[in-house]
Amino acid sequence: MTDRRPWDDLRSRLAREHVLLALLGVVYFVSGRAGLSLSYGHPAVSLVWPPAGLALGAFLLLGYAVWPIVFTASLALYVTALGPIPAALMMAGSNTCEAVLAAYLVNRYAGGRHAVQNPRNSLRFTGVVLLTTATVSATIPTLTLILSGLASWSDYGSLWLTMSLGGLVSMLLIAPAIILCSLSSPRHLKPVVIVEACVAFVAVLAVGMLVFYRAPVELRLFPRELLCLPVLLWVAFRLGRRAAVGAMLVLATCAIAGTLNGYGPFVRTTPFMSLVIVQVFMAITAMMTLSLSALASEFSIAEAQLRELVVTDPLTGLPNYRRLLEALTLEIARADRHGTPIAVVFFDMDGLKDINDAHGHLVGSRAVCRFAETLKAACRATDTAARYGGDEFVAVLSETDHEGARHVIRRITERLAEDADGPALSVSAGVAVYPGDGGTPTTLLSAADRALYVSKAGRVHRRRQNVIGIREWTSAGSR
Repeated sequence: MTDRRPWDDLRSRLAREHVLLALLGVVYFVSGRAGLSLSYGHPAVSLVWPPAGLALGAFLLLGYAVWPIVFTASLALYVTALGPIPAALMMAGSNTCEAVLAAYLVNRYAGGRHAVQNPRNSLRFTGVVLLTTATVSATIPTLTLILSGLASWSDYGSLWLTMSLGGLVSMLLIAPAIILCSLSSPRHLKPVVIVEACVAFVAVLAVGMLVFYRAPVELRLFPRELLCLPVLLWVAFRLGRRAAVGAMLVLATCAIAGTLNGYGPFVRTTPFMSLVIVQVFMAITAMMTLSLSALASEFSIAEAQLRELVVTDPLTGLPNYRRLLEALTLEIARADRHGTPIAVVFFDMDGLKDINDAHGHLVGSRAVCRFAETLKAACRATDTAARYGGDEFVAVLSETDHEGARHVIRRITERLAEDADGPALSVSAGVAVYPGDGGTPTTLLSAADRALYVSKAGRVHRRRQNVIGIREWTSAGSR
C-alpha cells in the first residue's frame, strides 16, 4: 500500500496556508474599516490606519507573494469607501506598493524579520518606514484622490499629513508586534517574570488612564504625558521587546480613545488636530522604545554570553574551575540534606606532552577534546564534568561512593581503548568521597589529587618492575 502520509502532510500545510491568507485578507479589511470610522475630512483617509502595519508585517513574514491578498482586501476596502472603481484601484495599488517597498527596504537594509533585534537595525527600520510613508504612502494616494476629483488641491496638505502620519505610526506599532510574535519564545516563564509582567500591564493601563482620561486637578498643570516614559522604560529594560510593543499598543489605544472623548493633554480645537498630536507623540515614543528595548535585549544576551564564558572552558566547552567549585558547593549542601555521599574523581591524561611533541599541539588539543567528550558521555545528567586545567579533569558524581566512582573510571578507560581515532589515549584517576575524605570543595579536590598521584606513582613503579623483570629474564636467557 502506498504511504499517503507525505501527501496528507502537504494537503494539511496548504490548508493552513490558505486559512492564514484568508485571515490576512479579512483582518486587513476589518481593521481598515475600523480605521476609516475615525476619518475626519475625507471618508477614505484616516490618521488611524492599521492596514499599513499589518501589510508590512505580512510581507516580512510571508514574503512578497502575498501581495494579491493585500491588493484584493485593499481594493474591497476602497470600493466600499469611495465607490469609483478607477480611484479604488489606484488607492489599493499605492497601498500595496507602499508595503512592498517598505518590506524590500527593511529586508535590504534593516535585517528583514530581525529588524527589531538590535538598536542599529531598529533605527534603520524607523528610517525606512519614515522614508516610505513620507513618499509613496502619502504622495501617490493624495494625488489619486485629487486627480480623480474626490478631493481638491486645497486639501493636499492635510491629506498628505494624514496618510503619512497614519502609516508611520501603524508600521512602527503593528509591524514590530507581528514580527516579534512570530519569533520563538521560551515555553516556560518563571513565576517571578509572569508576576512582574502582570504588574507592568496594570501599571501601563493605570498610567494610560491617568494621562489620557480624567486626571487629578493637581496634575493637569503639568506635562503628565511624560509619565508614560518611566513605565515604558521599565517594561523595555525588564521584560523585553514583546512586552514593550504590547505596552505601546495599550498606551496608543488609551491615548486615541481618551483624546477623542475630550480628555488628556492632547485635546485641541478639532478632533483632527487632536489626533495629529496623539500620533506624533506615539511615533516619537515608538521610535525611542523600539531602540531601547532592542538595546536592553542585546545587552542581556551579551551579559549571559559573557557570564557563560567566565565559567566555561573555551577549548572543551566543559565547566572550568570556577563553575566546578560552585557545583561542588551545591552538591555538598544537597548531600548534607539527604545524607548521601559524593565522589570526586580527579583525572590526568597520560603522555599528553609526548603527543604534543610527536604530533603537534593541534593534535594535542584534539586529544584533550576527545577525552572531554568521553568524560561527559560517561557522566550522568546530574553529574558535573569539568576541566581543572591543562590535562587535568574532574568529575563530581552525586550520590556515588568509591565503588561507583571506580565503575565510572572503568567505563571511561574502556571507551578510550575502543576509540578508533589516534593517537591512543589513557588516563590516571584518583577518587575522594565526601564526607570521609574532606568536608569542603578544596579539601575534596586535594584528597582526589593526592589519590591521583599515588595511583600514578604505583603505575610507574609497576612499569619499572616489569622493565627490570624483562631485562633480568633476557640476561638469564643469554647466559
